[in-house]
Amino acid sequence: MRGPRRRDGTPARRLARTDLEQFTTPRALPVASKEVEPARYLQVLCERGDALLDASAGATDLEVPSCPGWTVADLVVHVGLVWGWAADIVATGRRAERAPAPEDRSEDALGAWAKVQAARLCDALGAADPEASCWTFGMPRSARFWFRRQALETALHAWDAEGAVGRPARIDPDVAADGVDEHLTVIVARSVGREPAAWSGETIHLHRTDGDGEWVVRLGPGGQVTAERTHAKADLALRGPAEALWLWSANRASAEELGIERFGDEAIAERWRTTIAF
Repeated sequence: MRGPRRRDGTPARRLARTDLEQFTTPRALPVASKEVEPARYLQVLCERGDALLDASAGATDLEVPSCPGWTVADLVVHVGLVWGWAADIVATGRRAERAPAPEDRSEDALGAWAKVQAARLCDALGAADPEASCWTFGMPRSARFWFRRQALETALHAWDAEGAVGRPARIDPDVAADGVDEHLTVIVARSVGREPAAWSGETIHLHRTDGDGEWVVRLGPGGQVTAERTHAKADLALRGPAEALWLWSANRASAEELGIERFGDEAIAERWRTTIAF
């Protein structure tokens, strides 16, 4: 198993984010990143959403290797609920309650329901002013946050779904680099904030080898996370393509499986695997 589990046995990496999004994000220093236009995020969201649903057709009973304990049906339910929840937030600008999961989990019904949620989100973002004030669980406090969050979440889950049925399509390198940026300042900060005693100031340097991109993240002490896009010596250094770095960060596979070069204290990588929930 690549990540921690909850006390009831469910995979913490997958379900933790569902719970975590109910709260605000602990403070983390912004990571400078290449600006991505909202229109590009919307394109990624809609295209990778279609890819996810295409992969799920005829495969809902299959297990998802990158999401231990989940079937493709579980994955579709998760993303469909998140798509609908985000659509409600973007449409109103206010925090929304999650709708209940669909009762009918037959393949046809589940696919039809998920397509409606995807369309609702694409339509809501397509009609939104990215700079409009909007409830979020991270920065910026505008609809722009949701363009980024939903494009990246959908791209990653499409990779999960495609991996369950065969070989996943490569993630666009610049999308993956943006995924690393967001992961360090949103997901990691929230995970460390839940288990502040797990980290006491350890540092990790991620170095992208297929384009511009270097990140240094400091984990702790006191549950704090700081992240900068810079070159600096760290306790653990990882070198590889942006896609590999993002997949490692999100605990989809080990550095060895992804072909990432590693230097320094590899015990930190193991601690990351067991404490950073996604």
